[in-house]
Amino acid sequence: MNPESLRTPCFVLDADALKANYQGFAEALGKRFRALRVAYSVKTNAHPAVLAVLREAGAAAEVVSDTEYRLARALGFDDIIFNGPIKGEACFREALQAGSVVNIDSKRELDWLAGMPAGHSVAVGLRVNVSLPEDETFSRFGFDGPELAAAVARIREMPHVRLAGIHLHRTSKSRSLDVYRTLAAKASEVIRTFGLKPAYIDIGGGFFGSMPGKPGFDDYAAVLAEGLEGCLGEETRLIVEPGNALIASPLTMYASVLDTKRIAGERVVVCDASRNDIDPFFRKTDYFKFFPALEEGRPRENSQTVVGCTCLENDRLFHLTDGPRLETGDRIGFRFTGAYTMALSPLFIRYFPRVYVLEDGACRLAFEEWGARQYLSAYGI
Repeated sequence: MNPESLRTPCFVLDADALKANYQGFAEALGKRFRALRVAYSVKTNAHPAVLAVLREAGAAAEVVSDTEYRLARALGFDDIIFNGPIKGEACFREALQAGSVVNIDSKRELDWLAGMPAGHSVAVGLRVNVSLPEDETFSRFGFDGPELAAAVARIREMPHVRLAGIHLHRTSKSRSLDVYRTLAAKASEVIRTFGLKPAYIDIGGGFFGSMPGKPGFDDYAAVLAEGLEGCLGEETRLIVEPGNALIASPLTMYASVLDTKRIAGERVVVCDASRNDIDPFFRKTDYFKFFPALEEGRPRENSQTVVGCTCLENDRLFHLTDGPRLETGDRIGFRFTGAYTMALSPLFIRYFPRVYVLEDGACRLAFEEWGARQYLSAYGI
């Protein structure tokens, strides 16, 4: 692929790398667990190109809203994990009747279960609230303490409902192996306390993927296998819900330099991408950046500030010290930009960038950049 042939700003999805990530995680778990399901976290990046690659690779879809559930069904996913506290009643019932894994995360869902038509048996899971040593406050998800016991008891009182599993997803800052030791220990505790024989244990997501110096798929699989030993039956399925671990590394954002100028002695480099595109939380201080196709012998510049295309003062991408002097037309690449970028980029000033798909050595334009026409069509205009 020649980066100079791309129309920027754009994302390039390496479909082969995405499939390799999925297969790598599935294989690592498959060495240690008899039954498993890898369900991609749709909220991490719901772009149709991403979902199509993962569906064809064999992934299930993990969704947390009626909208995501409908999207997954529309794109051909039959294997769906339905989580979250904001499910709608109609979609909740539809998912149960379709055989999706549905994990209860609110009291109203228990009321809906009680009102299911007689004679129609369903299986559900319960989301368990989990505290982590690294927490600064409490997690707001799942059932805890007396309410967990009450939810288990209430489900057991429903003759048409089977408590099939438990769900223990936790967002964590560290994504460390200790997080998954804690989750496995909590799963074992809940299973023992309530005498459960779960058909599945859904450990959630939050894993690192192919990040240098971070835990890998084999590391997570080994920790989960050790922690869950003794509480998995012959047919108990392990469910994981990776998002970042699958999609972060296969997506690269490319930008072009539009202009340069000097302000207060600093060389300012303006590019056509935005911090909204690659860092919508505005938390990072630097990126996995590179400069494709710069010729040898490019003059060096002591200090350059690369800024984005919006009219925001804080749309400053990075500071480059003693680097090649960037000129109009140069390309800048940003690796590891697949997670929570497209999904959170606002419709601000410039709309969704175009997307290319790189597969089997060929790069094709999969989706054109949104313009005024696409924006208005979303409103039926």
